[in-house]
Amino acid sequence: MAEATPTSLEDLPLPPALASLRRFPMDGALLLFDRDRGLNALCEGPETAHLRQRAPRAIQFGITNRCNLACAFCSRDVEARSAWTADEAFTVLAGLAEAGVLEVAFGGGEPWVFPRFEELVCRLYDETPLAVSFTTNGVALNARRLAAIRGRYGQCRLSLYEDNDWRRKVAELADAGARFGVNYLVTPGRLDSLETVVLELASLGCRDVLLLSYNGADRALHLSLEQSRELARRVGLLGRALKGRCELKLDVCWGERMEGVPRLFQRSDCGAGRDYLVLTSDKKVMPCSFHHVALPAADAEQVMAVWRERRAELASPSRLPGCARVPGYGLNTDAGGAS
Repeated sequence: MAEATPTSLEDLPLPPALASLRRFPMDGALLLFDRDRGLNALCEGPETAHLRQRAPRAIQFGITNRCNLACAFCSRDVEARSAWTADEAFTVLAGLAEAGVLEVAFGGGEPWVFPRFEELVCRLYDETPLAVSFTTNGVALNARRLAAIRGRYGQCRLSLYEDNDWRRKVAELADAGARFGVNYLVTPGRLDSLETVVLELASLGCRDVLLLSYNGADRALHLSLEQSRELARRVGLLGRALKGRCELKLDVCWGERMEGVPRLFQRSDCGAGRDYLVLTSDKKVMPCSFHHVALPAADAEQVMAVWRERRAELASPSRLPGCARVPGYGLNTDAGGAS
């Protein structure tokens, strides 16, 4: 007689070392997640074949459209309203956590100009099972604010710009024992200095560097196909040179332009609109930050309805050049872009 299929996630047998991790059903697999360490473990087998995904894995929350910098390459709609309050943000995220969402990653705008942001971070950690992370330019982040959220966030991601005194900020984060990584936008003008910057970051105490691709209309900021291959070669060499001192990560928008790298999910699609959603500052849902589709949603129920019922729109390619869902990434090789 065949063994009965477990009727709930909690009935699935797991090794003791993994039993305390939060369980998230994928299509045919079980994802285990530790919000403090950011650990993901994917379990697949006959025991998980019946599982189906019930919610987005992560929410990227543009909680405010305000920013204390004015970067020329910023992709946000500068005309969008900043409509959320801290209490509203907590309520919608608590509802999404109950629906099964694992993580919220705050961006914007600059989250540290949002009123009561540190209070919101602490409340989400204390009252929900969500992992809480945020991306910041670092200008408004200081020792007092780091101390206020100590132990209550998954990771701080520092965006590296020429004008945000990143060397001092990286050293401060490292000295404070913060869980942090650096986001580095790779453009043709930055490609030649990649190794120098990454090695300097490692020497300052950074243990995690995410290499971002540019998505937008300025073709001068896109890597060509040849430059993308050169980036892949350099990443391989850097990974070996760092010998575990610093982890290099690649943005999903690189798609297949990079040579083979280890992936948690073995699929070609970026996952926008299914694995993760973007909540905008003016209470809309988008598949990703670089997309033209924006559907109204002001509470958790509406967000989940969009995720379940508007799948075709969420899975469509972005109109902005650089989207991994478009053949050739929407770039014209005659203009120096990748194909």
